Amino acid sequence: MIRPLVAAALAVIALQLAPAPGSIAGSVVKSGTAIRQPLRNARLELSGGPNTLIARTDGNGEFMFSNLPPGQYTMAVTCDGYIRQQRSTKIILSARQMAAKVGFELDPAPTAAGWVLDNVGEPIANVMVEALRRAYDVRGNARLSRAATGITNDRGEYRIFWLDPGDYFFYAASPLPAGDDPAPESAVAPTYFPGVGTPEGAKPVRLDIGREVRVDFRLQHAALWSVAGHTMNEVSGRAVPAALTMAPPSVDPSLSRYQAQSSAAGQFAIEGVAPGSYILVAKSGAGNQELTAVERIEIRAAPAGGAYTTTVSLSPAQVINGRLFLESGASADLRQIAVSLTSVDPALPSPPSVLARTDGQITLNGIVPGNYVVDVSNLPQDFYLKAARFGDADVLENTVSVGKRPTGDPLQILLGSDGGHLPVKTFDSKGELRTGVNVVLIPDASRRNRREQYRAGLSGDDGQVTLRGIPPGNYKAFGWEELAPNAYLNPIYLEPYEALGVPVKIEAGGNPDLSIRLIPKE
Repeated sequence: MIRPLVAAALAVIALQLAPAPGSIAGSVVKSGTAIRQPLRNARLELSGGPNTLIARTDGNGEFMFSNLPPGQYTMAVTCDGYIRQQRSTKIILSARQMAAKVGFELDPAPTAAGWVLDNVGEPIANVMVEALRRAYDVRGNARLSRAATGITNDRGEYRIFWLDPGDYFFYAASPLPAGDDPAPESAVAPTYFPGVGTPEGAKPVRLDIGREVRVDFRLQHAALWSVAGHTMNEVSGRAVPAALTMAPPSVDPSLSRYQAQSSAAGQFAIEGVAPGSYILVAKSGAGNQELTAVERIEIRAAPAGGAYTTTVSLSPAQVINGRLFLESGASADLRQIAVSLTSVDPALPSPPSVLARTDGQITLNGIVPGNYVVDVSNLPQDFYLKAARFGDADVLENTVSVGKRPTGDPLQILLGSDGGHLPVKTFDSKGELRTGVNVVLIPDASRRNRREQYRAGLSGDDGQVTLRGIPPGNYKAFGWEELAPNAYLNPIYLEPYEALGVPVKIEAGGNPDLSIRLIPKE
């Protein structure tokens, strides 16, 4: 009889000691209004617990997450027609405070709209208009990347809505035909706003919160082309049958109607191709016998069209063997270190990364011809990529250039062990610590063409971040509120901010704390 009583008492004590379930509640409203306007059906996403949780606001714009264990949570909210917002600081639930209340005020999203007319002022239906944003590849080269699209209706009108504020470029072209669509009879000349044929001449358009901006086009009609030629085995020089697909960059090739199968003699033709930029993919065989080719094709607009002819050389995916080396006297477990090759052209594929073996040996598979940069991750604390050679070429100064035929050259990577680490605090204009700041350490001018010399991190809830594995030398530290990936590698992007950088000299091991001022978004 005593034992059941003891067990019951222990159960009661356990329940009393267990933390009560917590909750996070709040509301979502439209910003900038004198009268409170709740936003219904806004989507709240809560992360930080065992699973990501989703909630929707009710008719009063209110929401609640309940039965939450103690912990640190992050929250983001989206709502149709409004700019996505993420809470800048974490929500902390503890034994002392198991309830929290938060509020969001969302800004209306900008919209781009306009007319697409031909050279005599007649509306053109079924034209694809793209909103593009400036992006940067792994070498810091500026490119235009698709953010959103719209299609003109029978009156030549289009609307692209729910965009984020910022600078955009606009592009109009014939849409990519789907597999079941009938072949189009004509096309339009691809055009960037304000009426130019190349991205270099395109002008940015500023989209501000809650505004609708007009972007109109006058397009020239253009003839369709055929893309024809033959497929061959690069190694043997003989014709080979292959399946070919053409699609614009960043578009799934399986959705394209531009497909063909070359004959046993290697001949193929793809008819009715609209002017534009394409990635052509050719494949033959399967498994270890598979041959592939991936290349860019540019079809220029012309009144009469014509035939674009090409020879597509297919080759086996290449294998590169290599090895990691440590500086003399250094020791580390190499098995967790990952090595990858990343294509400089973001539209072309990159091979999967690999882990080093115990002796530092690596084997990279599935490499198609192209230019790549070397990346090494999961390094031991304050180790860094010091040198890399592919055959006789320095591939930190330049890229890993892979041709169509294997060379057998090894990839040799030297890891330095004398890296430094630097604690950085980020402050806003009021002198308060800021979370979520993009902190970047940029090397002196003599090393700025070496991307592995840069270091970047994001300040945490305490407004601080520690950058590690920094090659010793002179740097400038920057802190951006908003920063596109790899933008800091571009000298033109960096130039207007140069005077805002805080100089710092990095020594091996620990370095004194550094304070930097936030560069606000434009």
